[in-house]
Amino acid sequence: MQIGIVAKKIGLTVDAIRFYERNALLPRPPRTQGGFRQYVDSDVETLAFIRRVQGLGFKLSEIRAILRLRGNRLQPCAPVRRRLQEKLVDVQRKLTDLHKLEHELRSALRSCDKELRKRSAPCPILRETNPRKSESAK
Repeated sequence: MQIGIVAKKIGLTVDAIRFYERNALLPRPPRTQGGFRQYVDSDVETLAFIRRVQGLGFKLSEIRAILRLRGNRLQPCAPVRRRLQEKLVDVQRKLTDLHKLEHELRSALRSCDKELRKRSAPCPILRETNPRKSESAK
């Protein structure tokens, strides 16, 4: 199969497939005499796998390591499970940070709303010192 057909089949761009090749996630395919890349079904499966794992939030370096495990004849589940668990912890940490950020934004909005009721009041956000710096100094 040529690269355009593979791209359409998986829902990737031709540039994305070339990017994966350059970054050693996909082996460089053989070329026809005319210079066209020739992909086989296993390449299509690998690209679909990369796309799925990337959708789970894994970085390219992590995907490369998972692909090495996938290429292992035994295909042990424990290392994959460990990586999934680490990714889950990372996502939970990010969610916690996002909830804190949401709280800070809501608080800032409430402060602005209070001041907006006073027609000529200066913006409290613009005059406020960085509360995070003062908290870390404690």
